[in-house]
Amino acid sequence: MKKIRTKNIILLLSLLMMTGCDFMDCDESDNFTKQEVLDSYTRVKQLVTNVYGFLKADFCSIDGAMLDAATDDAVHIYNSSNIQRFVDGTWSANNLVDNVWAHYYEGIRAANFYLKETAGLTFDEWKYSDDYEDIMKEFTNYQYEVRFLRAYFYFELIKRYRNIPFVLNVLSQDEANGVNSESYEKIAKFIVDECSELTHILPVDYNNFSAKEKGRVTRAAAMALKSRVTLYMASPLFSENSEDKWKLAAEAAYDIIKQKDDLGLDLVPYPQIFNDENNKKAEVILYRPTGESGSFEKANYPIGVEGGKTSTCPTQNLMEAYDMKDGTPFVWDDHQANPYDNRDPRMKYTIVCNGMKWPVDPVEIWEGGANGLPLQNATTTGYYLKKYVNNTISFEAGSTVTKKQHNWVLFRYGEILLNYAEAMINAFHNPNYKDAVYNMSAREAVNLVRGRTNIALPGLPSDITEQDFVKRLKNERRVELAFEGHRFWDVRRWKELKETANIYGVKITKNNETINYEKFLLETRVVTDNMYFYPIPNTERFKNMNLGQNPGW
Repeated sequence: MKKIRTKNIILLLSLLMMTGCDFMDCDESDNFTKQEVLDSYTRVKQLVTNVYGFLKADFCSIDGAMLDAATDDAVHIYNSSNIQRFVDGTWSANNLVDNVWAHYYEGIRAANFYLKETAGLTFDEWKYSDDYEDIMKEFTNYQYEVRFLRAYFYFELIKRYRNIPFVLNVLSQDEANGVNSESYEKIAKFIVDECSELTHILPVDYNNFSAKEKGRVTRAAAMALKSRVTLYMASPLFSENSEDKWKLAAEAAYDIIKQKDDLGLDLVPYPQIFNDENNKKAEVILYRPTGESGSFEKANYPIGVEGGKTSTCPTQNLMEAYDMKDGTPFVWDDHQANPYDNRDPRMKYTIVCNGMKWPVDPVEIWEGGANGLPLQNATTTGYYLKKYVNNTISFEAGSTVTKKQHNWVLFRYGEILLNYAEAMINAFHNPNYKDAVYNMSAREAVNLVRGRTNIALPGLPSDITEQDFVKRLKNERRVELAFEGHRFWDVRRWKELKETANIYGVKITKNNETINYEKFLLETRVVTDNMYFYPIPNTERFKNMNLGQNPGW
């Protein structure tokens, strides 16, 4: 009889979910039968861990680049990276980028497998152990966590590919290769319905569970996914302008806002969201831990810093998006001489600008400086990345800190407030509108984000017009959520991709002690209408002739 090694269970189950082979026929040297796996609570828990493992983080996840390098917020310094296909016109159904089709369908199949095979398990051999009740409490909750993860994976697919196969069962390989695509509307409804149901089942936290583990799916995570999905589905890319859909999105976000104290949520000082202890902060709803590492720092420390290689470089476009400290928009011509003074504090929590102490000493990004051109792989935009980069890590000889914990934030409370503001302004067309159902205006929600501790920007004025508010709101999402994986999707769902083609940098020169800044056009990227959705990979279409192709590919 074929067996499965405990230490290899995650790897083998990942293979199983991908190939559709019989559980018993995957490896000649296995140590456990299928029944032995399902009889063991510990091994069943490993099945759940396997499903969690399909959550992704964007610490340079796309061929060494962050997804933001495919937006007007950043460039990737290495031209050989696949991320360049997003912006140079070579992206196609054969030349793929961010190819997650198989990845998420493996995750979905792992979830379907778990929900089918573990239903009704009682672990009879454990009944007389002292912790049996705790075990069954944990086990009962696992199905709800897995259902959330499956819904999340489906959202990651529909926002990329639009209409896709929708499967809630475990299929053989032949069956999987014959499924038809389902409409994104039906799948989005499934996600929303799952989240609505799970909101009443999942715990607020795991303090009353024996393991008290962090990083697991909570009630707030289900509510946050519902908020994001309803916001996307109301957006122009997915829907004709529908006030009813925007109201659903506003309701989904407000459900979290009005329960934030019960859910243990709040805004926190901005840098705390992105450090090695962000998993302990009240703002973070769900995160993906990636373990202790210094690789993200090596990739993003400036050239000229020991160990630094440069990777994702913020653009002049993004730098100019941050307001002045007095709340007025930044204007380059008015502040060119000292462009980094008196700015929204989030700018210097996100971007490394010339003269800033980073990671220890002041960076010299001017031409001929210690961190500037013509050094090979120096920034071409005039900026380096700071957000998520931990400057307590050093690669200098004798350093005792070369790695730290990294947790990628998937959902946080600041996003929910901005989701709510966007839904409200589109539903009611008045920045100050509120009523008995929605007891917070769109403007108030934005001003909470701007007024958080250690940011303290002036709020948007009460007499702001709808048009100006929408413009400022979109900019607020850009600067608040920069390098968190939102900008790429926001400009698509708003159908504003063409507005992001021109990428600007700053040329910095030093004459004696005088620093000069000159804005310049770095590149103009290829933008076409088909880029709003990913191409269906031709490798998948060769396997399944029932799959269509998105327009323009």
